Amino acid sequence: MDQIPAAMDRHLDVIQCHKDGGILLGASGLTGRYWLGSLWYYANPDAAPDVEKCTAGVQLEAGFQEAVWLDDTKVLVGLDTGGIALWDLVDNFHTFVHVSGVVEHDDLVTSVGVVSGGKSAVSCGADRCVKVWDLENMHSTNTYRAHHDVVECISCHPTEPALFLSCSADGRVFLWDTRKSRPVTVLDTSPLLHSPKQVVWQPGTHNFAVGGECGQVVVKDTRKAVGATLSFSCHSRAVTKLSFCQENFKDTSHTDFVSSLSWQGNDNLFTCGWDSKVKNHCVSKSEQTCEDCVTVQMETDCIDKETVKKKIANISLVCNGNGAGLEST
Repeated sequence: MDQIPAAMDRHLDVIQCHKDGGILLGASGLTGRYWLGSLWYYANPDAAPDVEKCTAGVQLEAGFQEAVWLDDTKVLVGLDTGGIALWDLVDNFHTFVHVSGVVEHDDLVTSVGVVSGGKSAVSCGADRCVKVWDLENMHSTNTYRAHHDVVECISCHPTEPALFLSCSADGRVFLWDTRKSRPVTVLDTSPLLHSPKQVVWQPGTHNFAVGGECGQVVVKDTRKAVGATLSFSCHSRAVTKLSFCQENFKDTSHTDFVSSLSWQGNDNLFTCGWDSKVKNHCVSKSEQTCEDCVTVQMETDCIDKETVKKKIANISLVCNGNGAGLEST
């Protein structure tokens, strides 16, 4: 318990639910004298972000935008130093232990993802690089420089270890297949009007969702000329997180940028933001959004209405950065 920081950094950037019911929180001090970060675990999510009620906490050498569970106790963190670090929760989740870390990005790490199977990971950064990591030996096995600007986000395929998506401020979304000698396929993101900020797979399908810097969300099939293209005018500012949801849902209770979201089961959605708040939303009991909350455009020559209705009903839950922050459509 001696390692727990005295105070929680104001800017909550990461929230990840644990299968046993707890939550992982990541915070950064963006306005202080030192650009530090902190990692926290709460066995009781309702106690977050109260420092006195945390189960474990540790100060990190820098701020960070992304941290993900590697397994039941290990956490992979992408740091603003350009490094990735592996931490383990020991002593029945009461102590963070630093396992390993390495700095290979030349600028801050913007996103990290664990490949299906848990033995490797993918990271991207402001240095325009995408790196594939061997987590057992903690070194990069491949470095790709296909993007021409900051790589904003990566999303590993839920079941295929060789596949992942990336999006960049250069306006492009890539589908990667590391089994190929030329692993990159450029995906068509039209009618997305502005550069992409977030990208995510839809589980169990070939679909992906991409969120833009002006609040638009587009859902397409990774296969060319297959399925309907859906476009949603969801937010007035940049989309910061995307996740698929089976219920229509909207919440405006955050008072500053909504930075992260994570599901606990099928109904409970946890969110955090720069207002230093952690919120638990019971989506199944929430008030349904009205039909005219968003504008939906369908771009296809042949639309199966029933298929489109099902697709809309399962589309995505969006977390954006303008304080009126959560909406699914």
